[in-house]
Amino acid sequence: MQCISCGSPNRAGVHFCESCGAKMERACPTCGTVLSPEARFCGACGNPIVADAATPAQSPALRSETPEHYTPSHLAERILGGRAALEGERKQVTILFADLKGSLEMIEGVDPEHSQAILDSAVGAMMDAVHRYEGTVNKVLGDGIMALFGAPLAHEDHAVRACYAALTLQKEMQAVAAETRRNHGIEAQVRVGLHSGEVVVRSIGNDLSMDYDAIGPTVHIAGRMEQLATPGSARISAETFRLAEGFVEVAALGPVPVKGLEAPIEVYELTGAGAARTRLQAAAARGLTRFVGRDSELQALNEALQSAGDGHGQIVSVVGEAGVGKSRLFYEFTRSHRVEGWLVLENNSVSYGKASPWHPVVDLLKGYFGIEDEDDPRRTAEKVVGKLVMLDDALRASLSPLLALFGLPVDDAEWNGLEASDRRAAMLETVKRLLLRESRVQPLILVFEDLHWIDGETQALLDSLVASLPTSRILLLTNYRPEYKHDWGGRTYYKQLRIDPLAAAGAEELAAELIGDHPGLADLKRLLIERTEGNPLFLEESVRALVETGALVGNRGAYRMNGKVESIDVPATVQAILAARIDRLAPDAKHLLQCAAIVGHHVAHPVLAAVAELEEAALRRSLAELQAGEFVYEAQLFPESMYVFKHALTHEVTYHSVLQDRRRALHRRAGDAISDVYPDRRENWWAIVSHYERAEAWEKVARLQLSWLTQGSGEAPGGSSPTPGACG
Repeated sequence: MQCISCGSPNRAGVHFCESCGAKMERACPTCGTVLSPEARFCGACGNPIVADAATPAQSPALRSETPEHYTPSHLAERILGGRAALEGERKQVTILFADLKGSLEMIEGVDPEHSQAILDSAVGAMMDAVHRYEGTVNKVLGDGIMALFGAPLAHEDHAVRACYAALTLQKEMQAVAAETRRNHGIEAQVRVGLHSGEVVVRSIGNDLSMDYDAIGPTVHIAGRMEQLATPGSARISAETFRLAEGFVEVAALGPVPVKGLEAPIEVYELTGAGAARTRLQAAAARGLTRFVGRDSELQALNEALQSAGDGHGQIVSVVGEAGVGKSRLFYEFTRSHRVEGWLVLENNSVSYGKASPWHPVVDLLKGYFGIEDEDDPRRTAEKVVGKLVMLDDALRASLSPLLALFGLPVDDAEWNGLEASDRRAAMLETVKRLLLRESRVQPLILVFEDLHWIDGETQALLDSLVASLPTSRILLLTNYRPEYKHDWGGRTYYKQLRIDPLAAAGAEELAAELIGDHPGLADLKRLLIERTEGNPLFLEESVRALVETGALVGNRGAYRMNGKVESIDVPATVQAILAARIDRLAPDAKHLLQCAAIVGHHVAHPVLAAVAELEEAALRRSLAELQAGEFVYEAQLFPESMYVFKHALTHEVTYHSVLQDRRRALHRRAGDAISDVYPDRRENWWAIVSHYERAEAWEKVARLQLSWLTQGSGEAPGGSSPTPGACG
């Protein structure tokens, strides 16, 4: 049974919540009204109540369906394929609730078949919107759904996806509402609620059913957001808005009391998509910090620009982890005096873009043809035809493929009679010819960002275009994370720039730009740089989090500390980025990384092998994957290998993802391993006792303390405790 105050699950038969102590009462799952024990319908909203109020009634047509029946196959395969690496973890997610407001009153008196069709069409539209952004519908609630973004598939932009799904859902429901109004005289409206927080994914069944626990009021607040929403609207919490700020437009509704919480929470109405489509664009809207530390990279881009301008087309790829400034480098370069006289065409791959063929190509062509979002099909076609004829009348034959790319009707019998594969080939050839032809009129800079999210059609275009670059006036700029692979490396006109976090001087300069140069901030700046290791995004987000929590007050570049800052929590934005990256590891490699995080920041090979308990071949393979992905690096070879986490935040996020019961078991195993591997090293005793304390193995802690006393030292070796989790 679920507590209506804090949302925590409880054993059947308890009278008071085992988490918060509140009296256990039945509550309506739709509006939250407290119910009598025998209630079958809610007296406030009229919705039916099932035996367990934590499990709302389901539509008869969907009651028997499990998630495998309504989850798209490409998502189901990814969930099941990575199930072993996803189960038993804490996950940062955004929860979406959506329901058909007043469904019982709405369908009262309607023929049962028609009423079921109305409910099913509404729920189907909700599911389609969620799946479009790779969310997971984990519960069908009769006249609504509950969906998770960020679990079981981790997404670094889970809040943005959930907000876009909510907006799409409301838009799709307009078509459903029009149909029900026309056929049944019924006004169908949906209300949506969103909240971001932490859940525990316990297990995932073969049918994709997911067993999870909410941590704190996560699900409760999401449900309250839905209940607060008026029909046809979506309400989001402050936590969700913070993660999606810049990507969405909202109207602030002020603080709202929520039952079970001590203080009111800030609530926003989701009104539309924002102008930003990338993290950089969202940051630009808030105001970019000064660009520092990338002089050599700018010089390399400038050299490639000169070669391309002379008719020797060039490709430059910038490779680096999230947050190091790949997009910012291109932003500064393409807006500098260096590109005067060049036509710059940009596009962005989106994280959900693999399911949207041609998305980056269409984005780039919209810029070329000057097509705006508000242009209707006729205006779009006029712009395409006009630009094409002006460039070269011989390109008229390319009109049909271009119109088809924009999803416009094509009045061309020959085109409409082509096979799908022939149409695809024609589209690829048309876009390539168009860009090459334009480069003869003026030199082009083509910017393709985030290729790690690229779809197959866009990849095929890039591969074809790369082969035709040498005699063109095109500078092709791409960026991506290290996991992306391509076949261009052997080209003489290809250059790769590896971009890493800022060096010490650059990080100091950026930190001073963010918080200021006051001498009293020196220790904080050192702590920020040490924790973020010079990653510009992580540094900026950490400062932003300190400002939002009140630890820093004032204005950017002139902050002052509001008390002493003992530690810095990992910002939710950074945590989502790192968690998504960790989830992409193979199951054994992810298990090994979690074991390493339990042992400590520095991990000796024999200790790690004992804790992980992997076969030797799997251990070597997983270590190679972690090193290739730069999660850890080998800091020592003699007398034994020692591995170190490359990034302190990666260590922290990995450690926090492990469930507490498993964490205790691994700490106990780590204490045993260090004791067995180094039985005579007294300097490791603090690490051993730290592990046993975290494992709550008090009998082992007592035994160690007794051994210290019997050896006559009077105090623990070393005099003070090292960082918890260290292995010495």
